[in-house]
Amino acid sequence: MDNTILGTTFVCQIAMIVRDVEKATNRFAELLGVPAPTIIMANDDGSDTVTYLGQPTQGRVRLSFFHMENTVIEFIEPTEDPSTWKEFLDTKGPGVHHIAFKAKNRMMETAAKLEAFGFPLIQNGDKYAYVESTDDLGVILELLDID
Repeated sequence: MDNTILGTTFVCQIAMIVRDVEKATNRFAELLGVPAPTIIMANDDGSDTVTYLGQPTQGRVRLSFFHMENTVIEFIEPTEDPSTWKEFLDTKGPGVHHIAFKAKNRMMETAAKLEAFGFPLIQNGDKYAYVESTDDLGVILELLDID
């Protein structure tokens, strides 16, 4: 860990909001010349506790992940569940939604530091937290509680 507010400078993921995750996944796989990864429906079973703007939501979303040499590229297709993903697609259309940093065992502690820095928590689940930083940085920051 270093002395940044984030506790790291390691970007582990870049995520894009798309209207059609199958199309985006297949096109990106074609571009890279690799097999398309499996598309999953996250939180369809409700096992993750998701909060959006302080309110509980099921937070279902369709995802695919490309594990690159130096980072993970994620494609996200929102469902109708209230979420930062749906709000992004509804207000901005497809595009880069967030960049993610590892925050193993210190996700909410780091989110609190970022809130004090002026980047409020907008959505979180058991293993992730998004902070609103688009006015200053042009993108949302995600903290991932992963190794």
